[in-house]
Amino acid sequence: MTERNTQRFANRKILITGASQGIGEDAAMHFAREGAQVAINGRKAEKLRPLLEKLPQPAQGKHLIVAGDMSVEEDVDRVMKETLEGFQGLDVLICNAGMQIECPSEDITLKDFNAVMAVNVTGVVLCARAALRYWRDNDQPGNIIVNSSVHQQIPKPHYLGYSASKGAVGNIVRTLALEYARYNIRVNAVAPGAIVTPINDSWVKDPEKYEATAKHIPMKRPGECREISDAMAFLASGESSYITGQTLFVDGGLTLYADFEENWSS
Repeated sequence: MTERNTQRFANRKILITGASQGIGEDAAMHFAREGAQVAINGRKAEKLRPLLEKLPQPAQGKHLIVAGDMSVEEDVDRVMKETLEGFQGLDVLICNAGMQIECPSEDITLKDFNAVMAVNVTGVVLCARAALRYWRDNDQPGNIIVNSSVHQQIPKPHYLGYSASKGAVGNIVRTLALEYARYNIRVNAVAPGAIVTPINDSWVKDPEKYEATAKHIPMKRPGECREISDAMAFLASGESSYITGQTLFVDGGLTLYADFEENWSS
């Protein structure tokens, strides 16, 4: 496991959406261990309380629960207000909330497609908009990190809404990065591959499916949540101070066209 500098984010204020499980939960623990004040978001406050109780306490201030649906404009505005008032500021926004629905593309309903886009795309835009307004109004630097996916680049049959949403995220990140670089506001994305997380329980908890998944990955194993939070921490830190508008693929080589590991085409 990577050694973590426990003071790297001392006095930093970080909001993480979708923090009730998986990557979001691990990221909250990671940043708290390194000294940050963390505001954890999910749709229901009761699902966040066990995490709040586990977070190492910051030297100053406190952690926050800011419950709300990140696809709903009123909820985003309220969550941002509660975070800014509770922290008296914000340094890093991590847009981690996401969802996916499996369905053959010819059968997808508009309701399901819109639901995925609302969380994965509209949610990112609404959260980013609120943070950008605060930083610009207060003439402060800022940092946005979006949790994307290898499916920003790799098609995912039967997951049309998810693939479309992650493709959109890639260009949202690039657009915001270009627009706000002059204000010292950085915007980047982390794109996980196959990760051991509750959203992937259908194959994580099935030994045969787990092995089949691992065979498709050049490193021959799925990733761990901590490996994604390590990447988020890098992008949130001063170590990446000259990086903006980029997507960091954390995928064990999955986007290297793993089927070409052995030359079969010529």
